[in-house]
Amino acid sequence: MATVALLRTCSRGSRLLLQMRPQPSYANTDVISKQFTASPALATIEYFRARRGPFTPEEKRGKSHIMMASTHWKVERFVALGMVGIMPAALFIQGSTMDHLLTTFVFLHGFWGIDGVLKDYLVKFVPWVGKLWYLLAIIGFAGLINFNFNDVGVCKAIQMLWSL
Repeated sequence: MATVALLRTCSRGSRLLLQMRPQPSYANTDVISKQFTASPALATIEYFRARRGPFTPEEKRGKSHIMMASTHWKVERFVALGMVGIMPAALFIQGSTMDHLLTTFVFLHGFWGIDGVLKDYLVKFVPWVGKLWYLLAIIGFAGLINFNFNDVGVCKAIQMLWSL
């Protein structure tokens, strides 16, 4: 019977089916009148949600960062572009200056790359990983500088490794 009424309503064309149905009244129900409160699960989801700008210069600088994020980005691009010329030049020009230049540029490029990955993906879950990364980076860079001063240097070591 309901199917026949539905077909008749749809075939008339003068009125829509949704206009003919009476709207239910929600005035007396308790569910709709309650205020919505976010659960703790929704609060944790909100914590991981990305914030959209515009950010103030203090927020862009970070808690203890010495330069603005845009300046840091420009320095990173300068180092990456500088490596394009330094790496082939290190094959032909050897000496302590080239060793230190190559060591510094390659180290900074790798340090900022891994630091960015750690800050983006791991610091929220393991807050102390940034301090551990800085400690490992300082020890690693000191080891490379020591290798440049007290041994053959990075450029000569790479050349010796390729000649094997």
